[in-house]
Amino acid sequence: YKSGFMEERTVLPGERIATEEEFASGANTFVENGVIYSSIIGKVNITEKKVNVIPIGREVKMIDRNMLVIGTVVDIVRDVIFVKIDDISIDHKEYLALKDGKILLERRRPRFGRSPYREQKPMKVCSVGDTILAKVLYNDKDAYTLTLDCRECGVVHATCEMCGGNLRYNRASNMLICENCGHKESRRLSILYDKPEEVRKLFV
Repeated sequence: YKSGFMEERTVLPGERIATEEEFASGANTFVENGVIYSSIIGKVNITEKKVNVIPIGREVKMIDRNMLVIGTVVDIVRDVIFVKIDDISIDHKEYLALKDGKILLERRRPRFGRSPYREQKPMKVCSVGDTILAKVLYNDKDAYTLTLDCRECGVVHATCEMCGGNLRYNRASNMLICENCGHKESRRLSILYDKPEEVRKLFV
């Protein structure tokens, strides 16, 4: 790349800019496998062999590690939960997902039984269609690796697998009970389950 051409470029979050062989990674950029990408919408700027991105207008960034995100469970295959992540707004900054997320479930070994080394199926933590809060563990190239190991993380809204009615948490039974048909289900619940206003406060 010629620096003059580079500095005329407007780039989007996640767009490739250059390689570490050509430049050092500067402000509003990140590196994956030796490639420098933009983390915001802006103009490329090169200073002393360092490539930066200068914001244009309202600051727009990519969702990144350690951020709390909200999304919808779209599929569950064996011990992997696939999540469609929503774009979010925090402190008047827009954060774009640009890719989906995945949660890897751990398989537990039984303590007793005939086969102590036989793996158990992971416990059910959510169902397709559930809305969840999760934390970004890794920002991988193709997907975010998410975790539910935080205080707010877990399912925040769920519907009945039998009739589609809303599920309400029943403290006495520690179960979710359908408002329509009475069907009982279990989930790994967030402390903000069925509290949409509290969830909304996380993303303002």
